[in-house]
Amino acid sequence: MIDDFCKRLVARHPASIGRWLLEVAAPPDPPPPPGHAAAEWKLLDRELSSEPLHADSVVLLPGGGPGAPILHLEFQTRPDPLMAERMLDYWIRLHRRFRQPIHQVVIHLKPTRSPLARIEQLAVGSTRHRFINLRLWEQDAEPLLADPALLPLAVLARAGESPAEQLLRRVRRCLQAIPDPDQRRLITSGCQLLAGLTFSQDVIQRLLAMSILEDSSVYQYIVRKGLEEGRAIGLEQGLEQGLEQGLQRGRQLEATTLILRQLDRRCGPIGADLQAAVNALPLAQLEALADALVDFQGVSDLTSWLALEGAPDRAAG
Repeated sequence: MIDDFCKRLVARHPASIGRWLLEVAAPPDPPPPPGHAAAEWKLLDRELSSEPLHADSVVLLPGGGPGAPILHLEFQTRPDPLMAERMLDYWIRLHRRFRQPIHQVVIHLKPTRSPLARIEQLAVGSTRHRFINLRLWEQDAEPLLADPALLPLAVLARAGESPAEQLLRRVRRCLQAIPDPDQRRLITSGCQLLAGLTFSQDVIQRLLAMSILEDSSVYQYIVRKGLEEGRAIGLEQGLEQGLEQGLQRGRQLEATTLILRQLDRRCGPIGADLQAAVNALPLAQLEALADALVDFQGVSDLTSWLALEGAPDRAAG
C-alpha cells in the first residue's frame, strides 16, 4: 500500500517531487534551468521493457526534448541488499529506451541503521555504477512543509531539536490551511499512511485525525443528532463516554452517506450487497475508501478494493 501511494504521489505531483529532489540531491549534469512550470514535468511510462520490471517512478525533468535529463526514483521501506544491482538494471533499460542523462535516487522512508541504506554505488570488477541513497529521516522538513503536495513526506523528515510529535502538529496546521477540501482529504490520508512507519496509531489519531467530513453541513447535522444520542447513552454509561460514542456514530453515518454518493457518481448504481459492505466498514476504512475511489472507473474497482482492504465476505455477495 505504501509503495502504491508513493507512486501515486509522484504521478500527481511530479514537479513538486522533482524540484525538492534537485535541491537536496546532486543535480543532473547539466542541471535544468530554473523557473519551469509544473506542466513541463512529465511522468514517463514506468514499463521499461516487455519483461516484468517496473521502476517505482520515472520523471522527465523540465527542459523537454532530446537530451533532457530523466529523474528515476525508487521508494524503500526497508533496505534491499540487491538495490545497487537493481539500479544498474534500471539504468541500462532507461538508457536503451531514451538515450538521455539519467539521475537515480533511492528514497528510504523508514529509519534504519542498516549500512545498506548508505550504499551509493555498485562496484564489480571494473564496473562502477553510482546513484543516490536519500534517507528521508535525515532531510530538513522545512521544504516539505512549504509545499502541500509534499506534506506526506514531511511527517518522516528530520524534526530538528523539537520533539518528533511537534513535527506532526506542524503538519496538521499546514493541512488545515489547504483551502480545497478534496485536496486536504487526499493529503491528510497520505500523511496518516506514511506516519504509520514511525509513529504509533494513538499518536497519529491524536495529532492527524482530521475527518474528511468536517466541512460538510450534513455531517454537522448528523453529529448533532449523534451527540443527542450520546447524551441519552450517557445517562446510563457516563456522559463523556456517551458523547464520544454519539460523535463516532455521527461521523460513521455521514462518511457512509457521502462515500455511497461519490461511488454512485463514479461507478454507477451499486447493488445492495456492495452497499451493505460499505455500510459495515469502520470509519478508518471509510477514510481509506474515500481516498481510493478517486481512481475508480467502475463497480469492479470497488469490488476489488473491498476484497483486498474492506469486507470481502460481504462484497462477494
